[in-house]
Amino acid sequence: MRQARALLLAAAALLAPGFAASSPSGLGLSIAMTRMVTPNHDGFNDTFIFRCYNPRDSAIEAKIFDISGREVAQMRLKQRSTAASVSPSASGEYYDLEWDPSSGHIPGGVYIYQIRLETKVYKGTITVIR
Repeated sequence: MRQARALLLAAAALLAPGFAASSPSGLGLSIAMTRMVTPNHDGFNDTFIFRCYNPRDSAIEAKIFDISGREVAQMRLKQRSTAASVSPSASGEYYDLEWDPSSGHIPGGVYIYQIRLETKVYKGTITVIR
């Protein structure tokens, strides 16, 4: 079982280029913390988390789309943390935005996240493995 899961994760990494890549911007460092999600309630990669640098406490719009462009979910704020707890040289706040594919009974496949913060838009793919 563990070996099959490792093979699935390796295959998904090939299908989702830029796995765990960061997106530096004028707003700081924002990053997809998990890009492959296995929502089987084992406590390991059950949800997609995007850490968003938000020093001005601006409004954030975070959505998940299926591969055809249909919106399937909106991400929720999981937690806020000060930049000092993330990086000693940073200032401001980070927001951890979360999407749980189990909450909408989302089938396995590739999904697209889009996060709008002020003038910046972060986009990427998420692979849900069931």
